[in-house]
Amino acid sequence: MAEKGTPHFIFQRVTALVMIPLTIWFVASLIAHAGDSRTELMEWIAHWHVAVPLSILLLAGFFHMRLGIEVIIDDYIHKPDTRGMLHFLNTLFALILGAIAVWSVVAITLIV
Repeated sequence: MAEKGTPHFIFQRVTALVMIPLTIWFVASLIAHAGDSRTELMEWIAHWHVAVPLSILLLAGFFHMRLGIEVIIDDYIHKPDTRGMLHFLNTLFALILGAIAVWSVVAITLIV
């Protein structure tokens, strides 16, 4: 486990740094569009200059989540079999949620 510590640390910090400006942009954009209807929000998301950073934010967020939960699993689960199964489920869960989230953004851009 100790051999993967440095890349894990770096990935966690990089995803956090990527998410900081994207989260600020997303929150500010939501505040600016606070009174918009659902249709207006979907039209806003359908623009490539919104869909691309939103997809990057979602992917970075789910990857960051997976990395954080991986640390929790490593720290608190001591049985190797259980730890391996939980790592697999953690990765699977993050992949499924990330795929659904990005597919939702793509679907909105294709529908509108």
